[in-house]
Amino acid sequence: MRKAATVSEIPAVSTPDDVLKLAQQKTGLSDIDSDSWRPGLEILLDEVNTSPAFTAHGRESIIGDAVDTLARRLQVHDYIRQHPTVLDTPVERPLFTMGMPRTGTTVISYLLDQDTARRSLLHWECIHPVPPATTETLRSDPRCLALLDEREQILKFVKDANMPLPHWEDADGPTECMFIHTQDFKGLSWDSYLSTPRYAEWVINEADMTSAYEYQKRYLQVLQSTAPGTWSLKMPSHSVHIDALLSVFPDARLIWAHRDPYKATGSLCNLWKLPKTMVMKPDAVDLSAIGRNAMSQMQFHVDRPLRIRERIGDGRFFHMYYHEMMSDPMDVMRRIYDWAGDELSSDTEARMNGWLAEHPQNRFAPNAYSLEQYGLTVNQLQPVFSEYLATFDVELEAAP
Repeated sequence: MRKAATVSEIPAVSTPDDVLKLAQQKTGLSDIDSDSWRPGLEILLDEVNTSPAFTAHGRESIIGDAVDTLARRLQVHDYIRQHPTVLDTPVERPLFTMGMPRTGTTVISYLLDQDTARRSLLHWECIHPVPPATTETLRSDPRCLALLDEREQILKFVKDANMPLPHWEDADGPTECMFIHTQDFKGLSWDSYLSTPRYAEWVINEADMTSAYEYQKRYLQVLQSTAPGTWSLKMPSHSVHIDALLSVFPDARLIWAHRDPYKATGSLCNLWKLPKTMVMKPDAVDLSAIGRNAMSQMQFHVDRPLRIRERIGDGRFFHMYYHEMMSDPMDVMRRIYDWAGDELSSDTEARMNGWLAEHPQNRFAPNAYSLEQYGLTVNQLQPVFSEYLATFDVELEAAP
C-alpha cells in the first residue's frame, strides 16, 4: 500500500509545486491537465505562510486540504486519460440554482434530488470522484457508506450537545459545485478559512472562471458516464460568474434564489465564524472584518446577476423566493417544473413530500446571531441592496 504524503514531509510548503509534489506522492500520479489551478493556490499559500493569524495546526490543516484537493484533480485527469470517451457525451440542459448565500438553495437541491430522472452532485463524489459510481451504487458504494458513518457520528454529537448547525450536508446528499471549483482553486469556500479578503477579491474580480467551469464540465462527464441523468446543480456564487457559466454550459437553466438580504448577510457571517475559529488564533478572529467581507461579497451576488439579467433577459431565470419555499415548497417545485418544461411525476412529488417530513427546518438547535455582532446595521446595508429590493418582491424577515 502506498504511504500517504504528509505536510511535514516538506519543511516549508510555500509554492504550488510543493503542494503538487505532495499530491503526486499521495496518489502515485504525475500528470496534471493544466496550470489553471496555480494562481489561486499561490494566493492561498502566501496567505497561510505570511499571516500571523493562523495556528500551526490551522496552517497544516489548510495546506493538507490543498494537497487532498489537488490529488483529486490528478485522479480525475488520470481517469479521463484512461477513459477518453467519457468526454464524448454532452452535459445537456443542466439546472443551476444560484443567488446570495443562505437563501434556501440547499433545500431546493435536496428536493430536486428526489427526482430519479435528475442527477445531483453528491457530497461523497466530491471527495472520492473516481472511479465513478453507477446509478445502482450511487448511495451504496463503500466510499459513500464509510462517509455516511463518519458523518452520522458527527451529527449524533451535534444533536446530543444541542449545538446550532448553520449548514449540514448528508454524505449521500447534494453538495455545491464549489467543491469542484476548489480543485481549480477558484472556489470561495477557501475564503471562509482565511484572515483577509484578498483571495475572495481575486476570485470575484480577477480570476478567469472559465477554466473552473470547463473543469467542472469534465468532472460531470466522468460522473455521468456511469450514472447518467439531467444535472441539478447549485452554488450561490454562480450568480457572480454567470457569463463564464453560460460560456461552458450554453443551454443551462438558472434558478435565482431570493431572500431578505439583511437576514442572509447575517446568516453568512454566522456561517463563516466557525471555520475561521478552527484554523485561526482566537484573538485573530475579527468579527467586524467578517462583516465587511460579507457585505462586499453580497453586493457582487446581487449586482452581477442584475446586470446579466438586463443583457440576456428575464426569461432565462426562475425566481425562487425564500418565503414561498418556506410556506409552500411543493407549489414552488411545481412552478419550477412548469417553467423548465419538465415532468413532475406523482412518485417524485411523494418523495419530495417525504423528504420534507423527515427534514423539518428546526431539527437542529437554533442559530443566534445579529448583524451588529459583525459590525453591520440595516442602515449601513440599505444602499447595497436598494436596487435588488426595488426589483424583486422579497419579503423582509425579522431583524437578524
